[in-house]
Amino acid sequence: MSLVLHELGLFFKDMKRKIHISAEATEKQTDPIYMRVDEKRIYSNYKKIIPASLSLLFVEICGIVYHLTHRIDSVFLYLYIGFFGILLITTVITLCLIENTLRTGTFVSHTQKRTSAFFWSVCTLSLIACSFFEAVDTGTLFQYLIYLISFTLWPTFKPNFAVPYYLTAFAAQLGYMVYAHTPFISILFMFGVTVLCVIGNYIAFAAYMDKHLAIEKLEQMAEYDALTNLLNRRGMRKRSELLMDYSARVESIVTVAMIDVDFFKNYNDTYGHKAGDRCLQLVADCIRKNFRRRTDLSCRYGGEEFLLVFVEQTEKQAASSLLHLQKDIEKLGIQAGNTTLSLFVTVSIGAVCTKVGFDEEIHGYIQKADENLYRAKREGRNRVCINEEIYTQTASNSN
Repeated sequence: MSLVLHELGLFFKDMKRKIHISAEATEKQTDPIYMRVDEKRIYSNYKKIIPASLSLLFVEICGIVYHLTHRIDSVFLYLYIGFFGILLITTVITLCLIENTLRTGTFVSHTQKRTSAFFWSVCTLSLIACSFFEAVDTGTLFQYLIYLISFTLWPTFKPNFAVPYYLTAFAAQLGYMVYAHTPFISILFMFGVTVLCVIGNYIAFAAYMDKHLAIEKLEQMAEYDALTNLLNRRGMRKRSELLMDYSARVESIVTVAMIDVDFFKNYNDTYGHKAGDRCLQLVADCIRKNFRRRTDLSCRYGGEEFLLVFVEQTEKQAASSLLHLQKDIEKLGIQAGNTTLSLFVTVSIGAVCTKVGFDEEIHGYIQKADENLYRAKREGRNRVCINEEIYTQTASNSN
């Protein structure tokens, strides 16, 4: 008996911890790791739309078949058919949206949010109405229970989005129960079931975030550079393969750029390694701010070298973006070491801008970008060299 009580105590302690994690979710929304996990949760809901839509359509078909086999010719049969049609149309539209994102390879967070919100909202309203009409027509609450279970098991909603769904459903049922003089014990039973589903959703959300935050933190340690919080080589290799495949599929231009801090050894010798680390952090922050699209990849390649991969820019557009980055780094005002090039720290950039084919690896493009980087250095540093053509801030401003 004591062992059972001990296990129950551990269970409730773990549940309390998960609820605490869920309660702190809104405070973590600016945390990059939390945001990545939340995007995975959205994408998980997005993928669940297909099986969920099939199961919910099956429920509506069962309602129609029940009326037809029992020869119940009432207005509620036509309502069932009507809501089945709404669910079917909603499913078709949603699947078209999903197919479009799968075909183009663009999994944009706000698109997933809108698609998921559209599907689950229409399903919610339809099922609330169906369960209400079923209660009025047959006096049963089968569809209401199916609704609660479906929306507890299928999607992983944030509690602040899930609770209104449950309350709306219960309010619709409660209105009918009061109108029909339903026994208080039945109302209490439905209220208890609803509360349990709300708690279940709360725990499921917290458990999902708890598990995936731990996984994401491990990935962060394995794929991100500890000093600059940019990708390391392993993380860049993993993500660049996906980006290259996407670019080949949509025939988009890819730019691979190598960035090197000019005379960084002199800077370290003058100010020390601690100041050198701070310099690299400031340069990394500037790179992150200039290239912050979901398809922009930035990596600390080694020492004072950084690697950038971005898409959908022509050579001139890429040159303009890289020159802007170069200017912003110089505007940081980091005092340069023992050099006559500039009063402040500057960078040289070599890049290759081209279309890629299927199954091509990024290593060949990195080598070409590295060759252009050395060309930029030979031409005097603080320059951008793309496809063997030199770009400077002075020439850019004169144009």
